[in-house]
Amino acid sequence: MREYQPIDTVAQKEALINEFKGNLFEYLVAQNLSRHFKIEGDFVRSFGGDIRRQLTEYDHWLRVNEPSLIKHLPLLANQVSKELVPTLPSNVDKILVIGKSAGGSHNKSWDEADIIIEADSGVFPISLKLCKSNAFVNTKSAGIKSFISQYFDSFEKSQYFQNLINEGVERRFLQMANELHDKASLEFFGRFDHRWTEAGFSELPGQLPEDFNKIVVQTYYDAVLDVYNCLTELKNTDTELFSKSILPLIGIGNPDIIQVTCFHKEKKGEKYLPSGVHVIKSSDLVSGEGLEILPLKSGISSLELHVGNIRLQIRIKPMNKFTSAAFKVNCSIKELV
Repeated sequence: MREYQPIDTVAQKEALINEFKGNLFEYLVAQNLSRHFKIEGDFVRSFGGDIRRQLTEYDHWLRVNEPSLIKHLPLLANQVSKELVPTLPSNVDKILVIGKSAGGSHNKSWDEADIIIEADSGVFPISLKLCKSNAFVNTKSAGIKSFISQYFDSFEKSQYFQNLINEGVERRFLQMANELHDKASLEFFGRFDHRWTEAGFSELPGQLPEDFNKIVVQTYYDAVLDVYNCLTELKNTDTELFSKSILPLIGIGNPDIIQVTCFHKEKKGEKYLPSGVHVIKSSDLVSGEGLEILPLKSGISSLELHVGNIRLQIRIKPMNKFTSAAFKVNCSIKELV
C-alpha cells in the first residue's frame, strides 16, 4: 500500500483529490461504457496487478478524505457514458483507458485522449474533464514567443505576426523594468538582477505594492492587444483555416478526439452533484460558422473568442516570476449559456 505524505495545506489536499478523482473517473466512465456494449468482463480483466491496486488505494483515500466525491463519482461517470453512447458506433470491440491510470502507456499520437474506443468502423479517442459548474476549463498553455508560429503555422504570415508580438514583448518588458527600477530608486542596467530582491522587492506580481503591481499588469494588458490584433488579421485572412488552427487551443489536438466535460455543483453543502455534460467534436467547429473574436476589453489581460457554443479565453500571464520576459499564454474554455 502506497504511503502518502502528511497533508499540511489545503493546496496539498486538493492536489491529491484532483489526481485521484481523475484516475478513478476515467476508469468508471470506461467501465460504464463497457457495460453498455456488453464487454465489461474483458474490460475489468484488463485492469489487474498494479493498476487495480492503485485505483483501490485512491478509492480508500477518497472515502476517508473526500467521501462526498466517492458518493457522486459513479453518478457523474454514468451521466457521461449516457451522453457518449449516441456519438459511438453500435458495435464496440474494446475499451482502453490510456490516461494517467494506464501506468505510462499513454501514446502521444492520441494527444489529449484518456479513453480509446475500438470498433470495426474505426478508433474513437475520448478526452475527459471533470470540473465545477460554470468554471472555465484549462485546455492549453504555451509561451507567448512561439504561440502564433506554433498554432497558426498553416498561415503564410504566421512568423511575421509572431515576430511582431515578440518585438512588442521585449519593448514593453524593458519599459516595465525601467519604470519599476525608477520607482524603486534603483539604477537600471537593462535587466532585473540580484539587486531587485536584495532591495526587498518580490518577483511575484501579487506580492508587490499596488502602484508597482499596476505597472506590471499594464504590460500584460498591452501584450494581449498585440495578440488580439494578430488573431483578428489571421481570422480575416481565412476563417475556416483559423477555425482549424484554434482546435488545439480548445483541447482538440487530434481532430478525431471527442472532448467530454462533466460539470458538478454544490448545493446546500452537498458537493459534486451532477450539473451537465458538454460534448465537443471537431466536426462541429471546423466550418468557422459563428466564429467571432469579441471586442477587447480594457483593463484585463485576456481576449475571448466564441465558436459554436464555446467561449475560448486566451490570457497573458507571467511564466512564473514577472522579472522574466517569458510571458505565458493560458487557454481555457466554457460553454455558452
